[in-house]
Amino acid sequence: MQTLPQTSERPALVYEHFPSVWQGIIWRNWGLVPAERLARALATDEASVRAAAAELGLDPEREADPTWMTRGYLSIIRHNWHLCSFEQILTMLEISAKELAFILKEDDFMWHKMGYLKPTVCDNLYRALTPAERARTREIAAQLAQELPERPDENAFAFIAPFMQPTAECDRPAAAAEPAEIAAGGLRTVYSYFALYGDPLMNPELDPFPERLLAEYTRCGVKGVWLQGLLYQLTEFSFDPSLSAGYKQRQQALRELTERAARYGIGVYLYLNEPRAMNESFFARYPELRGTREGDFWAMCTSQPETKRYLEEAMRSLCAAVPKLAGFFTISMSENLTNCYSRPGDGRLCPHCAARPPEEVVAEVNNLLARGAHAANPNVRAIAWNWAWGETWAAKIPALLSEGQIVQCTSENRLRTEIAGVVGEVHDYSLSQIGPGPVARELWQAAHKAGHETCAKVQFNNTWELSAIPWLPVFEQVARHVANLRELGVQHLQLSWTLGGYPSPVLRMANQLMAGEGDVHSFMRAWLGDDLGEVADHAQAAISAGWREFPFNIGVVYTAPMNYGPQAPFFMQPTGWRATMIGFPYDDLDTWRAIYPREVFAAQLEKVVDGWRTGVNLLKTRLGENPEFDDLATLAEAGLCHLASTWHQIRWVMARDRWLAGEEGARSELRGIIAEERTVVQRIITLRVQDARIGYEASNHYYYTQQDLAEKLVNLAWCDAKLQP
Repeated sequence: MQTLPQTSERPALVYEHFPSVWQGIIWRNWGLVPAERLARALATDEASVRAAAAELGLDPEREADPTWMTRGYLSIIRHNWHLCSFEQILTMLEISAKELAFILKEDDFMWHKMGYLKPTVCDNLYRALTPAERARTREIAAQLAQELPERPDENAFAFIAPFMQPTAECDRPAAAAEPAEIAAGGLRTVYSYFALYGDPLMNPELDPFPERLLAEYTRCGVKGVWLQGLLYQLTEFSFDPSLSAGYKQRQQALRELTERAARYGIGVYLYLNEPRAMNESFFARYPELRGTREGDFWAMCTSQPETKRYLEEAMRSLCAAVPKLAGFFTISMSENLTNCYSRPGDGRLCPHCAARPPEEVVAEVNNLLARGAHAANPNVRAIAWNWAWGETWAAKIPALLSEGQIVQCTSENRLRTEIAGVVGEVHDYSLSQIGPGPVARELWQAAHKAGHETCAKVQFNNTWELSAIPWLPVFEQVARHVANLRELGVQHLQLSWTLGGYPSPVLRMANQLMAGEGDVHSFMRAWLGDDLGEVADHAQAAISAGWREFPFNIGVVYTAPMNYGPQAPFFMQPTGWRATMIGFPYDDLDTWRAIYPREVFAAQLEKVVDGWRTGVNLLKTRLGENPEFDDLATLAEAGLCHLASTWHQIRWVMARDRWLAGEEGARSELRGIIAEERTVVQRIITLRVQDARIGYEASNHYYYTQQDLAEKLVNLAWCDAKLQP
């Protein structure tokens, strides 16, 4: 049974722009969490909560949108991490401790994103305000009335409704495609733009792939969609059937999805990361299966015959139950503790695996899963992703794969970079630096030699460099990458991880270029017409040129504020908190910048911003003539806002540190940055009202709400007041 992690003794961060902690809770959750639940969490009554909301300038009659409980719960957890206790979060979400523990463990590394630490909160229950707090509350309400006189209702998730509409008759294929037909010409797989990551098959009403979305994917050349699967949830787990509760319901939902997708020429693929680690109570019953340990979990050792039988039989059973399942891809290292070598070098800690080379163990896991699948359906495509395989032995694996697997590699892995004189390399998630890198080249060569087809994992819509808009207008970058892959004979593409699944013109272009049809310039003209296409082409070229200046490093990508952008608050004093992976940037500039000196990091972001601004200004000259052109302009400007805000954040921390050290002139510099950031925040608020996609990503839900952006204006005013001479 999963339990919540222990709360740390470290006190929570204080957001000083709020008069009191409990008012911050109301502010951040207003319209997301029902007022009655907020009242219970704050140990008061609903009338008091609504009155307090009114005092802050919020609409006291506003009711919560229930969609947040099903599609936005990660945002709520993140919003309240430093404001609420676990018990309060459970009350607001109205879930059990077991359910929250599952979310933190399985919902795309949520515990990691939270920094592996739940801080202690205090003074977070409703109480009477002091005179000073009440005066500050009036200031906030007055500021909002002045800066945001018209505050439209939150439009979160509005982009989903159009995809839920029935497809037009002309969009419906005459007959379902067979798996062999779907795979012809190369796989092109994506993750749903709005799928739930944790357990999507248990909630059919939250369909991750409605028919209109499938139809749009077909127009983009997408031939496969993927979602996460846990074998113990998709089949009966013989070691502990209680973990498999609902598996038949999941199988039924998966069957229906595969049949529906096939009608659009799309196959359904599972992401498998198996066998999942188990806790102490499991191994008290099965001590012989205990493998490598990590924290409170141990691997189910895959050198043991019982584990091998389980993997093979589970896949056979699943593919028999879901006969139209097109395939699966595996990650056999790094993402979670699975086999005893799933953490580099850890296999030696297992007495059963210590004598076996890691390539043998990893290849065996892939073979067992594929063999079980093929026993039920020989047409299932098995894809072995080399994610985190050891460089000294990765190229040995293709020769050990015995089940006709496709060998996949992240295209840009270990690509050398030299940006502003700083030498580094790409691990993954790069649109600014163009692959493939040496690891992919070597692995694909070994795969071709062993008779395997090859697949490139890419991010052509967006990356963690900037995932808060659905696709980045850097067509030139994608075109260059496609040309490199074609030259190496790569046939298949996994187009996205959990980010990057929007049916976009970028994906349409990539599919055409992979087929050898045209170039980026001809695509832009065919898409938007000769005249507007010419303008858009010049704009994307400027944006792409600016994007190539991005100071890439995986540490930058994971921790710097690009994804939160205008939402991330300014801090007057160093917080002392370390930035977390796509979680909390805090003010941790020295983690954000990774390998780059502070001044170089700031200068490179300025170059990126300059390139994007040039492109956006070009696009603004022709607004109102074509809705798809206008969409391009909106997303380009939203991206510019995020990047400009990141540049402001970097400059803020540098100037703040000089101000705290007593440097003359730093105060006026800080106030100038506040003025620049206020303009960006006001603009992103306008764009966000127009387009609910802005600020959203499937595995993180919303990075911010309209209310969060309003909070940033409050934060800026508070900082400016503190800087008054």
